Amino acid sequence: MGSPVIIKPSYIFFFFLLILSFITASCSLKRNNPLDPLGNPNVVAPDPVMNPTANSSPAHATVKSVTLRWTANNAENTSGYYVYRGLNYYSAYTLVGTVYSAENTTFIHTGPTVQPGNHYWYKVSAFKTYPSGNLEGSRTDVAPVYILD
Repeated sequence: MGSPVIIKPSYIFFFFLLILSFITASCSLKRNNPLDPLGNPNVVAPDPVMNPTANSSPAHATVKSVTLRWTANNAENTSGYYVYRGLNYYSAYTLVGTVYSAENTTFIHTGPTVQPGNHYWYKVSAFKTYPSGNLEGSRTDVAPVYILD
C-alpha cells in the first residue's frame, strides 16, 4: 500500500488565491449587454404580469382550446406578452404564443397540441421592445387547466 498524499498548506493557500483572483476578475468585467437593466439606465425591465387564469373550451366542443387571461401591468414599459405552456407543474415551459399589444390581456391557445383529457400549465411574461431586441420580465405563477372531453 502506498503512503497517503500530504498537501502542504502553502499549496492550498496558492490554489485559494488563484481561484479568488479568477472570481474577482470575472466580477469586474464591463457589462456590455444593451438589454441589461443594470448596465444601462435607459433600459427598464417590464413589470410582472399578475393573476393568470386558464379556462378550457366546453365539453364536446369541436375545436379544443384554452382561453388564458391575466391582469395587465404598467403599459409604459410593456410592448406585449409571451405565453408559455408546460405539460406538468415542474416541466420545462415552451413558448406557445406572443401577444403584440400591452392592452390585450387574453390569449386563446388552439391547435393539435391542445388535446382533450390532458392537464396543462400556463405562464405569462411581459416584454419590452428595444432597438437591440426584446427584454422579457419575470414569468407569472402557473395557471393550470384541464381540457374537457
